[in-house]
Amino acid sequence: MNSLQEYVQQIRIIDGHEHLATPAIRKRDNTGIFGLLHYLDSDLITAGMPRDILSPRSKTSDEEKAAAFLTYWDRTSNTTYARMLKTALEDLYGFRDWSVQGILELDGKVKAASANDDWYRKVLNEQSGIEVAFTLIQTTVMNTELLRPIMFLDFAFKLRTLKDIQAVERSAVVTVHTLEDYLNAVDSLLYRYVQEGMVATKLGHAYWRSLACGKPTRFEAEQAFNRMMVGSLDEPLSQADCLPLQDYLIHFIVRRSVAYELPIQIHTGHHETSVSGNGNIITNSRVTGLLPLLLEYPESKFVLLHCGLPYQNEYLSLAKNFPNVYADFTWVYIISPTAAKQILSQMIEMVPGTKIQGFGGDYNFVEGTYAHQKLARQIAADVLQEKVREGSLNEREAMTFADRIFRDNLIELYRL
Repeated sequence: MNSLQEYVQQIRIIDGHEHLATPAIRKRDNTGIFGLLHYLDSDLITAGMPRDILSPRSKTSDEEKAAAFLTYWDRTSNTTYARMLKTALEDLYGFRDWSVQGILELDGKVKAASANDDWYRKVLNEQSGIEVAFTLIQTTVMNTELLRPIMFLDFAFKLRTLKDIQAVERSAVVTVHTLEDYLNAVDSLLYRYVQEGMVATKLGHAYWRSLACGKPTRFEAEQAFNRMMVGSLDEPLSQADCLPLQDYLIHFIVRRSVAYELPIQIHTGHHETSVSGNGNIITNSRVTGLLPLLLEYPESKFVLLHCGLPYQNEYLSLAKNFPNVYADFTWVYIISPTAAKQILSQMIEMVPGTKIQGFGGDYNFVEGTYAHQKLARQIAADVLQEKVREGSLNEREAMTFADRIFRDNLIELYRL
């Protein structure tokens, strides 16, 4: 191991995006091995496994689940998602027995870890070298210094029915009769989340509509809102009819995020199969759809997640040219290490180093985060070593860059 690799290994990471349940939630759910699949579940599904067969809701026995898992594991073990699970199980549980009995025994070990109050500290802090992780699980209650909350705001603008409005009304404890009332309700939620420790807002609408956002008038938004208010509880408006209201609310959330000094994380690019089984299409996630918002709000801090993959070249151009755009490698390394290396190499050449966030595990279990950071550190060290060899950077510049993308930039952007 060379000095640059050793340096990258010792950096205390600020993890910019996860979906980790809190230790208390994981303990309550008694999470076992089939709760550690997450992204691999997407590969298993695209390899032919029926959806939800391994879920806690399935009536399939544990033995049948283990057998089904191994059948589809054999079809998917080449992918990086599979490699990450294997790395985590081998390193953290000493697992080697890929048989039905081996999986069942492993399930008991994972459940024991879930009940261990010290497991998160051991895996995140000691084994992964992560100082703090931002997690998106739709609650601000963390009860641990290892996690800080991010909150999805899609529920506030994904409105199709009266029930959707009433859900926000109940959460905000604000009576809603008009669009103005509704805006006040959304703002009160944002204020409360900030007071409870939220570090960023998150927009994930690329999973259910296009990122492209128009600029409707207040009147156009009110027309859709008022139709919902007088409709029956279960009668949805069409997506086309709802679009002016959705777009109006996206603009409102951006403006209020600026007012609360919150960075805005936005999903771009690749979709997870196990989530996007709703018929959404990848072109909805094309990062150039965000151009009107980027142009209108130069005062915002837009953190565009996932490097826009597979539209990374457009993404790189936006990250280079827009002062209000921050590049973010959340999820990228485990989608494709090869693509991650290429993107990082190009980004070093194109984008100011202070605008790059180098790691977000994006997992819903800490074992996945452990394996992901291990891969991310190796890729970053390899790319930086290549830049040193070719003379683009000296070793000290490479170390400074690593500090920035894995730690310093996030401390500054999220005001830690």
